[in-house]
Amino acid sequence: MKKKLVFVLLMVALLAGGAFAQEDKHQPFDVLIGLNSGSGITPNMFSLFSDLSSGKIPKGNYAIIMDFGITGDFYLFSWLSFSSGLLLHPDIYVLLDQDFTSKESIDISDIAATPLCLTIPIAAHVNIPKVEWLYAGMGLSFNFPIMGMLDSVAASQGGMDIDSKGDFFIGLPIDFGFDFIKPGNGGARFFFRITPEFHKKGTTVPIGFIWQIWNWKVK
Repeated sequence: MKKKLVFVLLMVALLAGGAFAQEDKHQPFDVLIGLNSGSGITPNMFSLFSDLSSGKIPKGNYAIIMDFGITGDFYLFSWLSFSSGLLLHPDIYVLLDQDFTSKESIDISDIAATPLCLTIPIAAHVNIPKVEWLYAGMGLSFNFPIMGMLDSVAASQGGMDIDSKGDFFIGLPIDFGFDFIKPGNGGARFFFRITPEFHKKGTTVPIGFIWQIWNWKVK
């Protein structure tokens, strides 16, 4: 029985690999321009939402992020590419080093920021040899806040002027997912991303996805 099960699993793996595998998916010196969209959230945000109903805000680092923009990929080898681009990166993060209750007075500017960033990513990725539809990599993202997204809302509601833009920060995106680009043509990618972000007062680690809606091959 065990031998039959192992045989079936091997057949499924081979068939799946054959369905997705693409020979020579990319060539050295290929250049791709991609349109990107993505989002991420720290897992502890889910527990925060439930705790808020009880009036408690537990300590922790929380974040919700998004990405929109254009990236370019240059393939040095058929399996290794380098990329950069320009992204709009909305980021909401809260850094709490102790528990709070809803009755306590909190200076939001000390613990939270809501920057809209211009982000420049620099990364290296590989298409796993023999299973080129698997795509993985890591890099750096340089995030330049250009405005605080909630500042105008607070002002319009008669609140005091605040600056929720925050400071420049660096991210370390780590990617793993799927490359659906066809050999000699364009296509989409979808991959999961873990992004440690190193802020002045603490580190957040949102987890999410990036959908490269389409990549155009220009060379």
